[in-house]
Amino acid sequence: MKKTLLISSIGALILLTGCNQVNSTTNNQVSNKTVQITGIRKAGLNKGSQNLPVVTYNSQAPIPGKVKLYKTSYVTAPPMIPHSIAGMTPITAKNNMCLNCHMPQNAKALGVTPMPKDHFIDNFENGKHIRRVAGSRYFCTTCHAPQAKLNPVVENKFESMKANVGMK
Repeated sequence: MKKTLLISSIGALILLTGCNQVNSTTNNQVSNKTVQITGIRKAGLNKGSQNLPVVTYNSQAPIPGKVKLYKTSYVTAPPMIPHSIAGMTPITAKNNMCLNCHMPQNAKALGVTPMPKDHFIDNFENGKHIRRVAGSRYFCTTCHAPQAKLNPVVENKFESMKANVGMK
């Protein structure tokens, strides 16, 4: 029994040592392969944003509270931002300009959409209702994007399975 265990241990040690040597030689080799860039950007991922579409508005940027909302793409889709966010980003831990207008106590007076109640539920505290915006909902542009009429780079053929009943 001891002899079998000893032979197995030595075999495993030899196998692991051999694999480790193969990995270290493979990792030190430099690839001479060229990668063909395909896709929408036609540029490498490290090139910046020069090939992204430029969002332009007709004569001036939409004014908050004075713009028609687009219909959401599907039932649970986050609504799009119907105005320019120029000067409102980046959203940081100390500064979120969206809260000035969209906090429920301010939204009604300003005639804008208030944040829904689920933005005040702390997902990290077992669904506890809190008075401030939950940390998981604080960075608005993670889910919400500005709406604009653009010529799409790629045609979207998405069709919702359910009708947008009662949705704007």
